[in-house]
Amino acid sequence: MSDERRQKPRLPWIKFNSKVKVRRGLFSSEWIEIVPFDYSKYGMGIQTDEIFELKETVNLSISLEMEVGVVQIDLIPGIVRYREKHHSRFDYGIEFDYASKIIARGTVRSDLEHIEQVLTKHEQMKARLEDM
Repeated sequence: MSDERRQKPRLPWIKFNSKVKVRRGLFSSEWIEIVPFDYSKYGMGIQTDEIFELKETVNLSISLEMEVGVVQIDLIPGIVRYREKHHSRFDYGIEFDYASKIIARGTVRSDLEHIEQVLTKHEQMKARLEDM
């Protein structure tokens, strides 16, 4: 007999964090925490109280922390493709700028794909456990 007291198996632990770089003056900027709500290797949905215009280029930082390690992308440019106001915040659709030199060099492209794979597998596992 098992000593396990959980009624359902536990999901692997993951934490998805994002930040956006916001210009605060002529020579200053800061990284602001944002709420990611949708992700694919082509872009992501974010929620923030910062104001961006359609077609504006924004710089993001993405981090996926897992039990087995971290995937960190320190700087990735994206283009604002969608904006919708929700109360005091805005939902934005950001398309990653694959034409930029930052994505073309290094491991950024494979890191974006890896993050998508991990998040997809996590959601599939979560759905299977909820059906049990």
